[in-house]
Amino acid sequence: MKIYEQVKVLKKEKVTIYYSSEFFGSIQSIEGYLIEHGTRKYAQYEKAPFVKYIPKGKRKVRIMQKSYNPYLLIVKNWDNPKSEGMFKQGKINNEITIMESKYNNYDDRYKTDFNKVINEYKENFIADYRQIKEG
Repeated sequence: MKIYEQVKVLKKEKVTIYYSSEFFGSIQSIEGYLIEHGTRKYAQYEKAPFVKYIPKGKRKVRIMQKSYNPYLLIVKNWDNPKSEGMFKQGKINNEITIMESKYNNYDDRYKTDFNKVINEYKENFIADYRQIKEG
């Protein structure tokens, strides 16, 4: 399967793509140019969401595919809200900064917390493939 491919983009539509991190379950974002999005068969999933895009500052197309419990959201334009990340404010103890995560790995509260912020921008949504949409 080719991950990268050359595509001639006639009209570059600026988008921000929000997705759940595969390592911790927190929400991440990428700014870029939208090529294509939709659902397709992927492994045992009949309707797995995907997006083809060119990251900001790059030239080659990338594909993001989600499967189980998807969180994939495409919003018009750049400079949309960023997620808070997975860490609390660091504590300084004897000149050492101690970081601790807000929730356990893959906790749904990462998604519901961010949904409270991003749902205010519904008029700018291009595609919404989130399994958890309320916040």
